[in-house]
Amino acid sequence: MKKIINRIAVFILIMLPLTSLWSQVNYEPLNKSIYAYLDRLSIQGYFQINSEIKPFSRMYIAKKLKIVLEEDANNITLLEKKELTFYTQEFARELKRIDVNVDSILADKQNNIILWNVVGFNEYGRFHLVDYDDSLFTFTLDPILGYKVGSGNITSETHLWNGLSMYGRISDWVGFDLNFRDNTETGDNIDYTREFSPLTGFTFRVPKERGFEFDEVNANLTFSNSWGSFTIGKDYVYYGEGKQSKLILGNKAPSFPQLKLEAYPVDWFKFSYVHGWLNSQVIDSSTIRYNESGWESFKHIPKYYVAHQFSFTPWKAFNFTLGESIVYSDTFEPIYLIPVMFFRLADHYLTHPDNAAGNAQLFASVWYNIPEIKTKFYGSVFIDELSITKVEGTNGPKAMGYTIGADVINPIIPESELVIEYTKIDPYVYFHRDDAQFYTNYDYQLGHWIGSNSDQIYLAFTKHIIRGLKVKGWFTYIRRGSRENPEEPRYQDKHTFLWGLRSNFTSWGINVRYEILHDVFASAAYRSLFSHEEQTEDLIVENNNSEFVFMLNYGF
Repeated sequence: MKKIINRIAVFILIMLPLTSLWSQVNYEPLNKSIYAYLDRLSIQGYFQINSEIKPFSRMYIAKKLKIVLEEDANNITLLEKKELTFYTQEFARELKRIDVNVDSILADKQNNIILWNVVGFNEYGRFHLVDYDDSLFTFTLDPILGYKVGSGNITSETHLWNGLSMYGRISDWVGFDLNFRDNTETGDNIDYTREFSPLTGFTFRVPKERGFEFDEVNANLTFSNSWGSFTIGKDYVYYGEGKQSKLILGNKAPSFPQLKLEAYPVDWFKFSYVHGWLNSQVIDSSTIRYNESGWESFKHIPKYYVAHQFSFTPWKAFNFTLGESIVYSDTFEPIYLIPVMFFRLADHYLTHPDNAAGNAQLFASVWYNIPEIKTKFYGSVFIDELSITKVEGTNGPKAMGYTIGADVINPIIPESELVIEYTKIDPYVYFHRDDAQFYTNYDYQLGHWIGSNSDQIYLAFTKHIIRGLKVKGWFTYIRRGSRENPEEPRYQDKHTFLWGLRSNFTSWGINVRYEILHDVFASAAYRSLFSHEEQTEDLIVENNNSEFVFMLNYGF
C-alpha cells in the first residue's frame, strides 16, 4: 500500500506545474438530466460528445453548452432554448470560467435571494443549501431527500432516503465531490436481492421489520490540467454504448474504489484508464478466526479490476473505441498500474500459461451520427473468450456479447425521441473458472444487468412537453436460459445460446417525470410485467404483475 501512495504522490507532483486556469474537474452524477439533453443536441449535430466514456466533468459539459450558446442558440427549438437557459443557471460558474457572458444571458434570472451569506439562490438564480465561490475555493452542498411509494397486485413498497451531495474545488486544479444516501425500503414482496433487475445491487443490507436498510456513497478527489485528470475515488464508470444498460461497464454492480486516469490531448482522441478494488464475496479460509464465544471473523479474497480504452473520433459524426479489461485476484500487481500496458500479456508475464492469473476481456464500441435524419446508430461488443480451435473435444470457446441500437430525435412528432436497442449475451460471459475472478463486484455483474445466456429487445419513446416535463413509454422483451454451473466443464455441445431451462419476461410501462426546479423531481409511473419461467422440465410458473409508483425527490 505504501508503494501505491508513493506512486500517487509522484503523479500529483508531475501534474502540479501543468495546471491551467479552467482545468478543475467535478464529475456530474450520471442520473442528472443534463446527460439526456446533451445526447439530444449531439445527435442533431450541434456538437460531438464522447458518450462512450462517462461520467462527464462539469467543465466538459460547460464547454458543450458554450458551443450552443455562442453558435446555435437561434437554431434550436423554443423548448430546447428554455432548457439551455435552465442548464446555463446550473453550470454558470464553469461557463464564466471559459469566458461566456453568463450575466447577460441570465439577466432576468438573477434574483439574488440570499438567506444568509452563502445560503439561498446564488447570483445566477440557482438555489443551493450552501454555495460559496471565490478565486481560490468553491464549495456547494445540497441535501438529498426522497420518498417513493408503490402499490401493485401482489406487492407494495415504500422507499425513503436521505443524504447529501457536495462538490467544489481548491485553486484551479483540485476538485472534490461526495454523494451519499441512507435508504430504507419496506413493503410486501419487495426485491431483497436485485439479482435480475436494472437497479444497482447492494453492498450490504440491515434487516428491519418488513424490509431493510442500505446505504450508497460515491466520492472523488481529482487533480487535473488542460489535457487530462487523475482521480482517487469511489464511483461508477460507464464504458460503451447502450441506453437501457451498459454491456461493458455500467452501474448494475455497486460502485468501487478506483484510481482513474483520463487524457484528452487533442479533440479527436481520448484515453481512459481505471484500476479498481472489487469485493469478491469469496471467503479466504486462511483468515477465518473464532473467539471464545464462537464469534467468527474472516476476510474475502482480494479482487481487482483494470481497464483502459482508446477512443478515436476522426470526424465529428463518427467514433470508434477499442479497449481491454482484466479481473485478477489474491495479490495486488503493480504491473497493472501501467495505463498503456497490454493487460493480457501482463497476465502471461505474471503466471504460467496453463494457470493464467486473471480473467481478461476485449471490447469495442462505435457510434455514427447522421444529423440530416437526427439519428445516432451505435453498438458495443464484449469478448470474454473467443477461439476458433476446440478444447478438450468441445466446441471452440466462445463467450461474447453485443448491443446494437438507434436513437432518433423528433421522429414525426416534434420534441420526441425514439430508442430501439437489442442486446445478446452468450453463455459464460462475465464467468470464469475461478469464482474469485468473475466479472462481478459483490456478486453483481459489472456489465449488462440481464446477465449471460440472455437477450433483450428494448423500445422507448419519450415526448418532451414543457421545460423539465417529459412522458416516456417503454417496452422490453427478455429471453433467458439456464445459469452456468461452475462444477461442470464449459463450452460443451449443449452450451448453445439460451440452452437449458428457458424464462421469458415481457414488460412495459409509462413514466411521467417533471424537474420542477434544479434537482427537484416529481414523477409517477405504471409498470406491467409478465413472466414465463421453466422451473423444471415439467414445471412452468407464470406471473402477471403490475405496479403504480409515485416519487418525489430532491437531489440524487
